[in-house]
Amino acid sequence: MDLHYLKIFYEVAKEKSFTKAASKLYINQSAVSIQVKKFEEILNAKLFDRSSKKIKLTYTGEALYKMAEDIFEKVKRAEKEISRIIDLDRAKISIGATSVIGEPLIPRLMKGFSKAHEEIEYEITIGDKNWLLKLLKEGDLDILIIDEEHINDPNLEVITIERMPYVLVSTKEYHSMESVAKDPLITRRNIPNNNEAIAAIEDKYRITFNSKININGSLEVIKGMVREEIGNVILPYYSVHKEIEKGEFKVIYKVNDVKDGYQVVITKDKKSLIQIIKFINFIQDYKIQY
Repeated sequence: MDLHYLKIFYEVAKEKSFTKAASKLYINQSAVSIQVKKFEEILNAKLFDRSSKKIKLTYTGEALYKMAEDIFEKVKRAEKEISRIIDLDRAKISIGATSVIGEPLIPRLMKGFSKAHEEIEYEITIGDKNWLLKLLKEGDLDILIIDEEHINDPNLEVITIERMPYVLVSTKEYHSMESVAKDPLITRRNIPNNNEAIAAIEDKYRITFNSKININGSLEVIKGMVREEIGNVILPYYSVHKEIEKGEFKVIYKVNDVKDGYQVVITKDKKSLIQIIKFINFIQDYKIQY
């Protein structure tokens, strides 16, 4: 299989247009059509359904497109990695993290990592999980640190680092769980474990949190609302351990039956890079006491 032909096929399938592919490849449209036809002859297989007015892949074309996508994503990652090494003349890692992980964990984690490995530079990106996964696959990130997620991708390796209980925290003092239930509870309805932790407390103490404030977004906004005594919140221990250690938040109840962990995600073609190995070894040894 000639990679030149594969690249032309890939761009046509990706753009769903011979014209757009030709523009991207800086060749004329007729050359694209001729070379796709030649590629089909080499493979002895039809890649495009020419009975349709729109660009449509055959079953063989669909299978080849998925494999080509994987190949060219790896090529792109390799190009970026080599370019970065040449530019810096030293190792560097690009780390992505979701806010629920990044805001409480990254500052302490990177302080320790920098002390242990001064020879490795790093940069941090905080963002939405799906966007970060896209950046990882495209080679713009080397490592993701995310809250637990079921990821089914043969090109990615997922390492669960540590699982910790959910905790109900507040800035107030309470004498009974019934009085806790009278105050608003800040919730994250789109997080299944969060809902399970709430249900576990309600079942154990036969109470109901009638007043709930749902927040999707920044962890710091949630913590700010607890500080302002707008409501209490149930979160994984790792996301509030700093405030608990300082005495800013009080643990009202620890839900030992409901736990949440954080994961490191890497592309398998980068798992043997020395800076990646050093980072993963460090984060696996990094423990939060609870």
